[in-house]
Amino acid sequence: MYVRTVERKAFIGPPSTVTELRLQRCTWCSTVVFRTCLLCPTCSSTELRWMCSPGTGKVVNAVEVRRKGHRPRMMAVVELGDGVRVRCEVEDIRGGGGVAPFGTSVSIVEIGPNGMPLFRLDPVRSEW
Repeated sequence: MYVRTVERKAFIGPPSTVTELRLQRCTWCSTVVFRTCLLCPTCSSTELRWMCSPGTGKVVNAVEVRRKGHRPRMMAVVELGDGVRVRCEVEDIRGGGGVAPFGTSVSIVEIGPNGMPLFRLDPVRSEW
């Protein structure tokens, strides 16, 4: 078996900080992929480039997840500033009727050890 080492100049792999949200964009069809993959899910190209997301967005959908033996948590779909939708957990959304209205601004807090981003509700902002 022959192993070849390739030096890459583009940043690759996990984020360098816990608040950096990295995405992959296909250079052929411009599809954005949140999870690390080798092939574009749309066109099967291997030309995926890393990009950094601004880490701010708005809540598109939210649902409370309850599991026996675990605390309830709010999972949400957040549309980032560059148009990408990401499934994540939102920190300040409380269950039991305290669901944030859709369109509420959020910003990233950290990337969890399982790769799931954690967002926090922002104070009222007018640009969304």
